[in-house]
Amino acid sequence: MEAAEPGVQHAPEKTQQMGPSRIWTDINFDAEGRQFGYLRLNVSTHGRGAAFVPIPVASFKNGPGARILLLAGVHGDEYEGQVMLMKLMRTLDIANVRGQILILSATNTPAVLAGTRTSPLDGVNLNRAFPGNPNGSPTEEIAFFISNVLLPRVEYLLDFHSGEDDRFITPTSHIYHTDDRQKFEQLLHMMSVFGMPKSTVLQGLIDHDKKAINVCDRLGVLRFATELGGGGGITLDALRLAETGLARLLFDLGVLRTPITDEPAPPTDFVRRLPNKQYVYAMASGIFEPFVKVGQDVHSGQEAGAIHFPEEPWRDPWIAKFSDNGTVYAIRTRARTEMGDNLFMLSVPWSD
Repeated sequence: MEAAEPGVQHAPEKTQQMGPSRIWTDINFDAEGRQFGYLRLNVSTHGRGAAFVPIPVASFKNGPGARILLLAGVHGDEYEGQVMLMKLMRTLDIANVRGQILILSATNTPAVLAGTRTSPLDGVNLNRAFPGNPNGSPTEEIAFFISNVLLPRVEYLLDFHSGEDDRFITPTSHIYHTDDRQKFEQLLHMMSVFGMPKSTVLQGLIDHDKKAINVCDRLGVLRFATELGGGGGITLDALRLAETGLARLLFDLGVLRTPITDEPAPPTDFVRRLPNKQYVYAMASGIFEPFVKVGQDVHSGQEAGAIHFPEEPWRDPWIAKFSDNGTVYAIRTRARTEMGDNLFMLSVPWSD
């Protein structure tokens, strides 16, 4: 906890359990002011009996207004969002807040500390664990807390992702398509305000029911998300664009009293990412050689890359081909590849 100062609430001796969730916290989410503290995820493992994993959380609450939850580190190997939200925690002026901003910069802290997509505690992917289980594995407990304690408190979820350490994704904001026209228009507007070079509409993806978006849909929370490059490092240009985009978006949503950036939103191209069944997958195991780059236009039947066989170097490689026309949206960055790995994703222009 930080040193006491005006407007900052501290109650380390008064932790509270939140309903049926086993996770407890020293944060009072109803209190006015700025609070820094932890969600406490119970663990009892070899060498750590009857312990807890501290998940950092911040609350900025100042009167009535919009209520927003910001997440990063849902996957521990996606770094741009984590850095952006840590910086926001340190610089956000509580006097400029109107409403409430909740921030988890390391949402799946065990995965964040390990630098892995899934938690080392249970091997579970947090964004495939919703709506969670209060009596489940550690990752399921985190998903349950978000679903039943945090999301019911807010109107908006801003969920910052990147490509994991084996994939680079075109820096973009993204939303899920919805048949609710008013809601969809608002989401499109949010992407325009955020102002990434590409703004993506997702439709027809697998595992919708296991993701945070499903909980948001049930609760009426608008979810906005990003993919900010990734590939195991920080994509600097994407991070800078996202920082100014977030500043614009928070003001546009009404949770800031005055703007914290004067940079206007640049133009954005709206695209649709082709769904899972149209990804390019490896149908052999070996060393992956891509033939194209992110952002390159490709056509159906075009050779996409090769899988070479180090155990049989004289053997002809297996050649991957594109089955659709489009633009390379994401690419595998790890050379060592197994059959079934995702090699490429494509996007096409969005048409409503």
